[in-house]
Amino acid sequence: MKGVIISLLLLLSFVVAQDYDSVFVKAGSIQSASGIWIPKLKSHKVKPGLILWFHGGMQSGNCTKGLQAGKALFPWIAGRDMVVASASVCRDQHWLTPGGLDAIESLIDSVRKHVLIDTNRIELVGVSDGGFGVMNYSLNGRLPIAHRTLISTFAGAWVAEDAISQIRPRVSNGTWTFLQGGHDTFFPATRTRPWMNSFCAQVPHCTIYWEDAGEHDMGWWTAKQPQLLSKVLNPTHK
Repeated sequence: MKGVIISLLLLLSFVVAQDYDSVFVKAGSIQSASGIWIPKLKSHKVKPGLILWFHGGMQSGNCTKGLQAGKALFPWIAGRDMVVASASVCRDQHWLTPGGLDAIESLIDSVRKHVLIDTNRIELVGVSDGGFGVMNYSLNGRLPIAHRTLISTFAGAWVAEDAISQIRPRVSNGTWTFLQGGHDTFFPATRTRPWMNSFCAQVPHCTIYWEDAGEHDMGWWTAKQPQLLSKVLNPTHK
């Protein structure tokens, strides 16, 4: 209960200390409903970084997830000078399509119109098939990425294990962190664990946090491993 109360207090402190804006950015033939949260900076001399949240359920009929999805990060990044932004994808305009990539590039452009960000501090966080979007941007996006966190996902569904060596030059900048569970029924351990081990053996600055009891999606990690989420998403927090 104490951990839950602390998380709620961190969430409230972040909500109070940031500005929110909703935008609709170009995503192929559609407009992507997106949320942007800009923190109150400690100093006007500080250039915030940017965390892009890639939601799961990328082919669902809900085409406005991005308006609120980024809030999932709030309990874990309190105190960091980071803008949070989340785009929406759905149906046939998902994270692996040109429209999905277009949505992220357009959202980054929109954020940069709002605030001068430090482009050396761009991070990607993807949950479930949102992790496909993290991999897609890492391979095809315009800007270098400082850190990526992939939660309850399986990028190997798109990038085969024997293709990792071919993409290595493109994904070797920045760091990679995987949070994966042995009881994930969407992405079974028999597929995810060998692929992640192979990926991290070939790509530098790669870390795997494996939980045998771990289940699918952000909810399990929030409830069962809050300290780990804080460690990964807020490494400067003491």
